[in-house]
Amino acid sequence: MAGPWYQLTIVTRVSNLPYNGEMAAATTLVLIAHLLCVNVAAGGPLVCAWLEWRGGDLARRAGSYLGVLSLLTLMAGGVLGLLLGWLKWTAEYAALWTGPLSYKLHWGAAEVLFSLVLACLYCLLASGTGRTGRGLRIGRGAIALLSGTNLLYHFPPLFIVAGKLLAAGETAGPRIGGAEFRRLMLAGETPALSVHVALACLAMAGIALLGLALRQLRRDQPAEAATIAGWGGRIALAATLAQLPVGLWTLALLPAAAQARLMGSDMLGTGWFLAAMGAAFWLARELAAIALGEATRPAMIRSMVAMVVTISLMTAMQSSLS
Repeated sequence: MAGPWYQLTIVTRVSNLPYNGEMAAATTLVLIAHLLCVNVAAGGPLVCAWLEWRGGDLARRAGSYLGVLSLLTLMAGGVLGLLLGWLKWTAEYAALWTGPLSYKLHWGAAEVLFSLVLACLYCLLASGTGRTGRGLRIGRGAIALLSGTNLLYHFPPLFIVAGKLLAAGETAGPRIGGAEFRRLMLAGETPALSVHVALACLAMAGIALLGLALRQLRRDQPAEAATIAGWGGRIALAATLAQLPVGLWTLALLPAAAQARLMGSDMLGTGWFLAAMGAAFWLARELAAIALGEATRPAMIRSMVAMVVTISLMTAMQSSLS
């Protein structure tokens, strides 16, 4: 329920080379770290926009915290993504990006830079004390919203489409232009996976707010901590619960072979699936407690751990399908 940019786990399909156990474990760990970072990087600005709409000094400070965290995780996620690509790079994958997807590759770097500039600008504008005017809040919110939606619009569909082309062996041929790529974005399970990604990013951004709530508890400010934890808990809970119908939508559109492996024909795939679902329900239970007012340190730590476990199991499940 809380996977990508978890569909970047499609990168696990890009190599047919035999991996030894150590290489596979290292690649999976890098992938999990990458997903944790990019989820915050894409979802954080959306929550910042909501905080700007809400207004108030506490919301502004929470937005500033989350904006800085989103910027840092965007940079860290980019570095981890490059490392992951290097670990899994093959001649076939290179041919895909230098051939059919060369157009998107060139623009992808520009889109990352664009979101990075927007994230920096938001951090600068949100860092000043006492700047709570309505016009400034609208401007900051618009910048944050553009930063997050730019990432979500361009990159999850890009890597989903790349994974599908690679799985189909379509790594050569003419360059795919903008119109053709938009058609591929709307084909098959790609829209469902893209919605799943957006919800996962929102859930992770909500969890990130719990980090600020824990900081306020350490500073002996329980009232502020409870308010921030309530915001984060409700955002993460709503996004996690919304993943149930989206997950069913995604499952219904998966290839028949993948469905069968998750539904019982493959013990490993089914085991990962059941474990991931169990972790997701555990996460929902912990978030519900926080949303209802249990803003305690143990409850928030349990929610954070549950999120990491859920993402890790989802990644392992997706890897088992490759």
